[in-house]
Amino acid sequence: MPLNYAAVERNANKYIDQSLEWQAEARRLARELNGLYEQAAQDSKTLRQAIEQAELTQAALYTAKPSHEPPLASFPLPARPLNFTLLAADGSQIVPNRHRALQFGLINIGIFKVHFGSGQPPMIDLISELLDFDQLFIDGSLISEDEVGLQRDLRERVLIRESITSEDPRPFLTLTDGPLDLFYRSSIKGEAAQDAQRTVWELDQNFEREGILSAGYIDKPGSTMFANMLDLYQKHIQNTPTNEQKKPKLISDSALLKDRLEPGHRSALFEIITKRTPANPHRLRCAFFFLNVANPHGKECLARVEVPWWLAQKRELVDLVHAILYHDAQTLDSHPYPYALHRAHELALVRLTETEELERLLLSKMPPDTPETNHRSNKDHWKGQK
Repeated sequence: MPLNYAAVERNANKYIDQSLEWQAEARRLARELNGLYEQAAQDSKTLRQAIEQAELTQAALYTAKPSHEPPLASFPLPARPLNFTLLAADGSQIVPNRHRALQFGLINIGIFKVHFGSGQPPMIDLISELLDFDQLFIDGSLISEDEVGLQRDLRERVLIRESITSEDPRPFLTLTDGPLDLFYRSSIKGEAAQDAQRTVWELDQNFEREGILSAGYIDKPGSTMFANMLDLYQKHIQNTPTNEQKKPKLISDSALLKDRLEPGHRSALFEIITKRTPANPHRLRCAFFFLNVANPHGKECLARVEVPWWLAQKRELVDLVHAILYHDAQTLDSHPYPYALHRAHELALVRLTETEELERLLLSKMPPDTPETNHRSNKDHWKGQK
């Protein structure tokens, strides 16, 4: 019996009441912050000053910062080019598990590339890389899911670069799932984080020289960069002393943009300000916009699209990203999402049966009397019994 439904039922009404109460508070807060958002947008010089002051004085910071575009602007869908290349990459992984008979890790990357306008079928590739044994441990402990994920993200970016050829039609857009920068892996610190960010920065420098566009796509975003931005603005105009500052009331960026973007429209561009200690001079500078990928008669569906800062400075390049992503998402019209990214995910997904088959393959290559192998933990043994 997987669940005690009778016990769950006893708490279900309480949960629903709490959920409804939270939703009502979120709507109230959204109305309150929407008013402040419109005030700040009309006072963009002061808004920028508030953020720049925080950049100088705060040790850690995560907020949006207005760009050269008016904060409340909405931009309609541009024309899509007839010929271009779209390459999406996504990955999955196997994380080492001490309860298994053998500790191993795997990175699986799916590449999906399409030459639009050529009439040619998509090109697909699947790269499966078993981690070296000495990569599985840090200070004597097995690496975590985040640490494997970081290696996977880096391999995605490197493999994207290796998949670009001079024969691919331009413009060329690369697409990955999630943020472009790697700051969000907060559990990874120190030299490893700095090295990873430097690698991504160097790849982006190469892309800029060659005119290769890149974007990170975040579906159903829950970030609170706007709320943090408005908190900085409010404290700035009220001249609130540091020792009187209270924790800001947070509401998602999506709630503040609700009903502001028509289908196919994008928001203004904002810079992503992420400040952490120690600072990394070789870190990708990013901007973002929100895009309503709903079809003309569909329900609002907001996604956050991140692009490198250099790309954000050129309206014609932003228009390309805007048009390509919106049209690609319409292929899955009932639940709009970039089709190329969906296919890359399908390619890369590692299922439990494949994990077990890989373990059997590795064990078959070990001498049968090798110590510390061919033995799952007793706990894992009994968990696997049906």
